[in-house]
Order: sequence, then C-alpha cells, then structure tokens
Amino acid sequence: MSLTLYANFISQPSRAVIWALKIKDVDFELVEMKTGSAVFKSDEFKAINPNCLVPAVKDGDFVLTEGMAILQYLGDKYWTGPKDLYPKDAKVRAKINEFLHWHHTNTRLFTLNIFRPEIAKSVNNATPKDLAALEEKDALVAKEFNLLETFLANNDYIAHTDFPTIADFAAYCEIDQLEFMGFEFSKYPKVSAWIARMKAMNFHDEVHQQLKEFVEKLNLRSYQS
Repeated sequence: MSLTLYANFISQPSRAVIWALKIKDVDFELVEMKTGSAVFKSDEFKAINPNCLVPAVKDGDFVLTEGMAILQYLGDKYWTGPKDLYPKDAKVRAKINEFLHWHHTNTRLFTLNIFRPEIAKSVNNATPKDLAALEEKDALVAKEFNLLETFLANNDYIAHTDFPTIADFAAYCEIDQLEFMGFEFSKYPKVSAWIARMKAMNFHDEVHQQLKEFVEKLNLRSYQS
C-alpha cells in the first residue's frame, strides 16, 4: 500500500476524498487526524502540509494537499471508464472543473459562514464576524440552493451528467452538514432528489457517522425542521 490519506471526518473535503476512495475501492491507509489534535502542528505533518490542514495525500514520494486537487488527482490515477468520477471527455471534465472553481466561493461558504460559526457559537467563542455571518445564513442558503436547482434542472448530477462525479462529492459534503443541523430541503425539489441519490450511494452512512455524532454532541441543530 503506497497511498496514505491524512484526513478528518469533520472536514468537508476530507469526507469527499474518503468517500471517493471507498467508492473506487482504492487500497489506502487512513491517518485520522482528530479535531484539535497537536499532530496538526507537528514537524512530521508540517513536512507533508505546511498549512497544517487536511486532507493531504502521500502517494509514494509524491505529496498533494488541497481537497479539490486531490479529488482530481485520484480521479485521473484511478480512472476506469467514461462514466467514472472524473471522466476524460473534455466537455464533461470542463463542467466538473467549472463547478470546482465555483464551489470555493459558493457552496464552500456553508462551512465558512454557517458550520464553523455555529461551532464557535456553541462553545461560546463566536466572534462578531461569526455572528454577522449567521445573521445572513438563510439568505446564503437560499441563494446557493436556488443556483443548485438551476444546475440540476435537466440533469441528475451537478456537472450535467447522469452519473456522479467528483463535483457531486465536493458539493454534497458541504450540504450534508446543513441537513444534520436541521435544514429542510423540500422547497428545492431538484436538490432534494439529488441528495436522495447521493445518500443511496455506497459508504454514505459510514463516511458521515462521525459528522452526525459531532453535530449532535455540540447541539448544532440551528434550523427547525
């Protein structure tokens, strides 16, 4: 086994990478980096990722950080056919990459402007910036979900495909936490149907169990169902 993944199940991109590897049946060693662990700041891990963040992969002598880059790399390395997680068709791949670029300043905000501030609030450590972000959470969710409805208008999956790609893993692993926090999706029928398809995929519950427990432990149900 040459592939080692450093990850944390509460980390959204970590979940996406773990799930993709399991779906692809890739043999890998998981080094689980527990939230708050001193290992993040250790010299050993800094040598792998100077940013001290997960996920990170070590494939033999090759090291790669950043979740989206890792998904793309693994999609290339373990490609098996035209309906794989990262297809080689130029137009399909372009739509996947388009979403991954868009994701950083859109669906990723579900973590940066909702999930993390809610964690800070739950432990009485919220900053004024956190509280201001939470004041806008409903508007943020409405904006992004309306756009996702458009993306899914005539397609089963995010990148205009009839099969899941790494774009879906990236998106879902931001949205999953909103559901655990009590968000109601019913007024977004296309997104709701897509969520159901993603939930039906192998390893979903296994990959999301720690997140579910984390949300329950910190009582992060900020939405009322």
